[in-house]
Amino acid sequence: MRPQPHDAAPATALRREVLWIAAATVVGAALRLQGLPRLGFVHFDEGIYAMAGLWPFRTAGLAGLDPSVIPYAPVGFPFLVGLFDMALGPGDAAAILASIVAGVLTIPAAGWLARRTFGPGAGAAAATLVALSCFHVSFSRMALTDATFLLAWVLGLALAGRFLERPGFGNAMGLGAGVGAAQLVKYNGWLLGAAVIAVAAAELADPRARSDRRRLRAVWGFGAMAAVVAAAIYAPWFRFVDAHGGYGSLLAHHRSYMGGVGSWMVHLGLQFEEADALSGGWTWRLAGYGAAALASLAIALPRSRASWREPAWLGLGLLGAVVLPRFLWPASASMLPASWRDTPAARLLAAAWLMLTVLTPFYHPYARLWLPLLLLCWVLVAGLVARALRAAGQGGARPVREILGVSLRGRSARGRVAFALFFVLVAAIVAPDLVPRPLAARPPRGLGPWDPSDSLRVAVREALPSVPAGVPSLRVLARPAAFYYIGGRISAQLEPGLSTLLEPERSGRWALVDAAMLDQEGDREAALASLLERWDVVGEFPARLNLPTLLDRDPLAARRPSIESAASVPLWLLRPRMPGAR
Repeated sequence: MRPQPHDAAPATALRREVLWIAAATVVGAALRLQGLPRLGFVHFDEGIYAMAGLWPFRTAGLAGLDPSVIPYAPVGFPFLVGLFDMALGPGDAAAILASIVAGVLTIPAAGWLARRTFGPGAGAAAATLVALSCFHVSFSRMALTDATFLLAWVLGLALAGRFLERPGFGNAMGLGAGVGAAQLVKYNGWLLGAAVIAVAAAELADPRARSDRRRLRAVWGFGAMAAVVAAAIYAPWFRFVDAHGGYGSLLAHHRSYMGGVGSWMVHLGLQFEEADALSGGWTWRLAGYGAAALASLAIALPRSRASWREPAWLGLGLLGAVVLPRFLWPASASMLPASWRDTPAARLLAAAWLMLTVLTPFYHPYARLWLPLLLLCWVLVAGLVARALRAAGQGGARPVREILGVSLRGRSARGRVAFALFFVLVAAIVAPDLVPRPLAARPPRGLGPWDPSDSLRVAVREALPSVPAGVPSLRVLARPAAFYYIGGRISAQLEPGLSTLLEPERSGRWALVDAAMLDQEGDREAALASLLERWDVVGEFPARLNLPTLLDRDPLAARRPSIESAASVPLWLLRPRMPGAR
């Protein structure tokens, strides 16, 4: 059952697609690099990764990596940040640029994955969707693991697809390297290998696949070799974690973020709402989907007037995705049956889509966890559009429903019931889009993906000159990024929590307190009031959260009509209150 290659397209179509993907990459790079000097650390985790990224300047090098990064992520992203620090000098710009570069490289990587899986036209459309995605732009401009992981995820899916199509020694090495690299960036990188196993196991139940026993033996035999390679790549990090608290403690930490069946639907709804809020509004969705449709048309332009009927129906579908943001998910779901009947690489994307759809809502609803599934939605929809246009351009103009395999003709009663249930599910998923949500319709002013995010850096630099020379040190209750920005300019100690600052201060130390940390106490005003019983405010320095950070801290913010006040998180410089002072 050898798959039919898609590389037999005319050379002119290939050139057009390569040029379009290159243009999308340039546009995507410009969007992600815009205003780079005004970008800074905002998220709680960015400071952790930045401090871990200083490993090249430690005596022990990478072996001296700060173990505080262990609960957050494996070594992959801090390693990359360290390389950029060595090349550009340590700072927030270097760490953020590492993420931007990974985000830009994801654009052509997604184009390659889509084209090799679904043929001409799909690559240009997928690359365009990634390039113009405000969701992806937002996380590419932050020093978080997500843009880097998405690049590893896309490349890993492409390598895994090659392995499933042509199992052999070289492709097994590529698969093992892809899974190992993905797991070194995020702890859930193993899902890539799980998707490959799912496809291989499903083929055991497929009579067509079982007929090629030689291929099945190769898949499982070389697949085991790939697993050994992936384990060997991850083993040094496993040993590092085991030597600093134990891997069992790490697993217990991540289990604490898991929900159950009862929270699954709630988390899924929140993930959709966060994705809507980060989409940039209907204008950016229109730009992205419209440009992706033009990309596919440029590669597979229908030749006759009659053959334009199918692109017209697809145009209505794209319009639905603009007006109803959740429509993209069921649109990609409709491609699953056709993908499963296609090549092993297409089956892999279908399996990965199903796994992420089921598993992601079990975890805490962080917006950024939706990115790998969103990318699969883009690739599957790009494949759907490209196939329909190619069929129309060849004169056959097969109806889209036949391409998808959703025609009711010839279906059994059970098939008709399953078909009806699917559309009930689609209606349930899309229905909330009919209820206006101000945050999704109108992104908050000052919190967009291209707005400055350096307010914390500015606040710290404005606060430090107000500390007198005679103060022995500064007690810091703030996001780790604030401690990073202090950078040895003054002796500082990171406080574990509010309770330590409520104890009497007898050594004359001052304190720098972040409102974002007081919010974690549950009531900012009450926490501040308790502080002011022992401390006097010397100065208040404004700072703001960006939208991705705010949604990570409070997923329910996606449902609120206004979040500007919640995004304001000033720093307070405090000095100990003298005995008897009021």
